Amino acid sequence: MSNPCELFKALCKKYNIEVQDNVCQALSQTPTLDLANQTLAVGTCAVLGKILQSTTCIRKASFEDCLLEEDGIKSILLGLCGNSSVKTLSLKGNSIQGNGTHAVSKMLRHNSTITRLSLEWNNLGLCTESFAAFCESAGNNSALQYLDLRSNQLGTDAAVHIAQALAKNNTLTAIDIRWNSLGKAGGKTILESLHHNRNLKKIDLVGNNIPNDIISSIEQEIAQNSRAAVVTQKYTTCTEVLKQQLEHHERHSTHEIERLQEALAETELKLNKTIKQSSFHTGQLEESLHSKKLEVEAVESKLSLVTSALQLCQERLATIESRNKTLEEELQRHQELTLKQSNRDRETMEAMKTEHSEIERTMQNTIAKLEAQIGELEFQKSNQKRQVLDLREMVCSLQSEVKGARVECEELVSSEVAKHKEVMRMMEQQHNTEVQRIKNEYHQVETEMRDKLSNMEARRSETEVEITSLRVQVTTERTTAQSQQTSLRQQLKAEHAAIVHGLEERLRSMEESRNDAEERMRSQIATCSSLTATNAKLNTQLHALRNQLTQVEALERKFEAESLGFRVPTPVNEALLCSPFLRHRHSAPAPGSRGGGAGLILAFSARSGSQAGRALSYPRKCVIEIRMSQILH
Repeated sequence: MSNPCELFKALCKKYNIEVQDNVCQALSQTPTLDLANQTLAVGTCAVLGKILQSTTCIRKASFEDCLLEEDGIKSILLGLCGNSSVKTLSLKGNSIQGNGTHAVSKMLRHNSTITRLSLEWNNLGLCTESFAAFCESAGNNSALQYLDLRSNQLGTDAAVHIAQALAKNNTLTAIDIRWNSLGKAGGKTILESLHHNRNLKKIDLVGNNIPNDIISSIEQEIAQNSRAAVVTQKYTTCTEVLKQQLEHHERHSTHEIERLQEALAETELKLNKTIKQSSFHTGQLEESLHSKKLEVEAVESKLSLVTSALQLCQERLATIESRNKTLEEELQRHQELTLKQSNRDRETMEAMKTEHSEIERTMQNTIAKLEAQIGELEFQKSNQKRQVLDLREMVCSLQSEVKGARVECEELVSSEVAKHKEVMRMMEQQHNTEVQRIKNEYHQVETEMRDKLSNMEARRSETEVEITSLRVQVTTERTTAQSQQTSLRQQLKAEHAAIVHGLEERLRSMEESRNDAEERMRSQIATCSSLTATNAKLNTQLHALRNQLTQVEALERKFEAESLGFRVPTPVNEALLCSPFLRHRHSAPAPGSRGGGAGLILAFSARSGSQAGRALSYPRKCVIEIRMSQILH
């Protein structure tokens, strides 16, 4: 059943227990179960224990001033052993002692959700063994944050156990031990325990006959703990912020590295394409140059003087090849640089991968530990289920015994009533005497309490002064903490800016290297275009030289024929005369002569009216000197 009130009615009907309306009304007002100042029977407490064990909608349970019996307290605390929703529990004014204290210690051993426990106005300190067990379980509890032990008749022995619990516990932040009798020795033991506990922020020790110097030293320790707690909280928040920023930076860096790797791959593809194109063009040029060399060698067989010009062309081609080689070497260097950069990036990526793998290993170890803890908890749960079954069997047997005991009790009641009347008469007489004695004691206690109130007012004024001083300290510490926080933020911003600046410098260097490669590629394209232009010019010059050679051979044949005596009228090519290889010179008529090495002088004499002048008639004598050296130029 989801409704606790209906579940309570069903369980009461099942076990033949009278239903209390006040309990039903309290159960209907979830998430708070308020049963303060209510009289609860043992059977009702047992049913409430079962409800607390099964329900998850109750967050706060209060049994203040109920004067519960020992069995009722045990059943309620047994139900709270398996509860996982109650955060606040109040058992004020129930005269808990002995076995009840053992039940509270058992509940603290098995419960891991209660954070606030109030045990004010009980008698926990009467039995040292049970209180020692209670302190041991409280010290081992990992959820309790507030503990109220006011007016529990705690002495110096109890102070020792409290000190041991404070030394062990790491979650308790506040404890109230007012109006007990710890004494000076108990205050010293608690002070020594605070040296081992740095999480306790508040402890109240008023009314324990502890000297003021010990209380002031304890307050100093508590103040130091509170300051340390504030610092640790700020440190944890800063570490969380730094962790988030580092994770964001790692994600951003991985994204940037991937982008840079893609850019490097693209640049490598572009460089490979340009290298292939340049190698293809150089191969074509080499083939064309080889063919031109063959042609030039063929021409050299005819004209040995033309070889010098061809050698000059070959030297030019050699310089061009050397330039190509230097360009190829530069390209290889650039490729090596890019490979080194890519290797460095890969090494950084591998380092990041190793760090991530270590983090994953630690997370796996923690997961394994948590799984082991879960297994232990499941084993404990199974044991608790077995205990519940055993307890149910015991309850059934006890119910049968109770029915038999009722019959016997009814028989005994009739016999005991008469005895009780006589005893009541005697008790009334004793009661009257005791009432007078209690009145006298009450007057004495009233006077003592008034004295204590006056002392408390004086202490209150002192505490107010201390509170003002502590507020001043808090303001100063707050300002210092804010200044530290601003400095930490500035450091983080500076580190982030330095990282971003380094990445930007890398990007700039990569862009500069890319621009250099593009400029080199452009220069290679320009050199290839200039080489193609020079090749075309050389082809045109070779073609012109071949034409001129054919014309010169024809002229040589004609001049040789004329020199042998055969005057043959030959038309002179005007283009040949205008060419830079012929030179006109005005001189006297002279026979043809050879001079200047391979030079050849041809003389034409023509007169008007002669037979030779029929073919050619010149107004003056013309001497044409053809030199082969000019042809070579």
